[in-house]
Amino acid sequence: MSEQPSTVAEAIERHKQVLAEGRHVLSGLRMRQVEVDGADLAVELDLDETVTNPTGALQGGLVATLADIVGGRMAMVGLDEHSIVVTSDLTVHYLGPVRRGPAHAVGHVLRRGRRAVVTRVDIHDGRDGPLAAACQLAFTVVRPTAPS
Repeated sequence: MSEQPSTVAEAIERHKQVLAEGRHVLSGLRMRQVEVDGADLAVELDLDETVTNPTGALQGGLVATLADIVGGRMAMVGLDEHSIVVTSDLTVHYLGPVRRGPAHAVGHVLRRGRRAVVTRVDIHDGRDGPLAAACQLAFTVVRPTAPS
């Protein structure tokens, strides 16, 4: 186990390093940003047997994870390089399976404040497919504090 960072700034830098090196658990997901008119961010996640349940649908926890990734990326926009966001609330309404793929996540920022950001992410079964999950997420902005 690695040594724990002593400050928020150190923890942020360590996390960025793990992501840049491709060592984070989410690095194995095949995701890509796509353009969608009117969306603040849209991301697609490819389906294969490593991310589906026994019925061939995207595993429910990964539906929530995809929403969290898209929401978090939108929430980070405009923050300084030393700040991050943490998920404070995540609601997922599962409406149907994502079987055909790719999972197509379309995000919108509902409110951006100094201390919190609220987003909505709709996940479809394929780019033109039915709505599979409606998600609302809240994020708390964490800024490093000056040493006392």
